Amino acid sequence: MPSRILALGAALLLAGCASQAPTAVPPAPVVAPPGEPLRCATRAECTTKVSRTLLFVFDYAAAGGQLVQRQERLLFTPREAPPSDWPALSIRLAEPAGGRFEFRAECQVAHCRYSAEQLLRVYRSYLAERPCSLLLDSAVRACRE
Repeated sequence: MPSRILALGAALLLAGCASQAPTAVPPAPVVAPPGEPLRCATRAECTTKVSRTLLFVFDYAAAGGQLVQRQERLLFTPREAPPSDWPALSIRLAEPAGGRFEFRAECQVAHCRYSAEQLLRVYRSYLAERPCSLLLDSAVRACRE
């Protein structure tokens, strides 16, 4: 009889465990494709890249470009900025964890110091933690992220 009670107790214990909802397994973090600096997989990576973006815009201004303004997640050259041979910038910061940065540069005069493609390469190099100097034309032209 005691063995029946033990068997019944074990069966009830197992039945109680089986009726519990399975614990949720947290989803795996989204991993940005290797070599894509405009994406960030985690909140920490996005925060770091926001800091690198701020460094880029400050270095851009120090080299001669316009200071940008901020409106929520958008950094942009204001419309009332005087025309310059430095392109106007528009950078949309990534949303935390799994976001993407968007970058645009627009020349507002007949000929700009750098093309949008060159500035995008420089910006991507900042995000990849290998910034190219904006102070030297040769460094910008040779920049590889």
